[in-house]
Amino acid sequence: MPTIIFAAGAKGGTGKSTAICLLTNFLRKQGFNPLLLDMDNENRTLSRFFPEAEQVKLDIIDIDGEYSTDEYSNDVLINKALEGAKLIVADLKAGTGRGTLDWWSKLPFSRLSDIKFICLASINNSPDSVQSFFNWANTLQNRVAYIVCKNKRDGVICADYEKSYEGVRFHENTENLCEVTIPDFKRYMTELERLNLTTMEVLDALDADGTMDKTITGKEISPELKNLLVCARLEDFQNKIFDQFKPILKYITE
Repeated sequence: MPTIIFAAGAKGGTGKSTAICLLTNFLRKQGFNPLLLDMDNENRTLSRFFPEAEQVKLDIIDIDGEYSTDEYSNDVLINKALEGAKLIVADLKAGTGRGTLDWWSKLPFSRLSDIKFICLASINNSPDSVQSFFNWANTLQNRVAYIVCKNKRDGVICADYEKSYEGVRFHENTENLCEVTIPDFKRYMTELERLNLTTMEVLDALDADGTMDKTITGKEISPELKNLLVCARLEDFQNKIFDQFKPILKYITE
């Protein structure tokens, strides 16, 4: 059964790119080979980290002076699954986007019962990040499963996610939920983002004798990331997050 994992178009700066990169590497570590769709035609984050990702060009339309993504551009998600893709990871544009959310609200889930949907969201200490996610959850409800990444890079996660009325209702009523805490690792993650590298790329470049290749598929590795102690911390960081992703495997494979 095909599975579509899509990064909800949450507020920018919540750590969405970090979450989708970690999830993609986790899936590959488990033996999956997901089709990567970069549908964020403003930032192209997914294809920066994964050059093999397919860049989907979305049409932009003018609605009463407001520019939005043409909702029908998102049909590519369903078409790829119907054409035979077993596992799709799609990065949507940051920001709710009237056209995008309208498309999801009108999606005939009852006619697409042979496709599984997983919404990947990232929230941080900003109330806007939580509200943006709840806009999606209120629309999608239990027609999809959820992976919520709580990114602590900028401090304690906003209490609204669990303690607000919407937060309590979401946790009580959601049937399939995987929560992942991403600890503050700003010092090294900033360097990885600057170089468009993932933690797995750095760790895979480390040889058994402790030496490291100078480049990874043409990407330069800074001296800071070549440090063995840094690599040990990266591995611990990655393993802790990968362990939290494991519950979603049952939903994908069952």
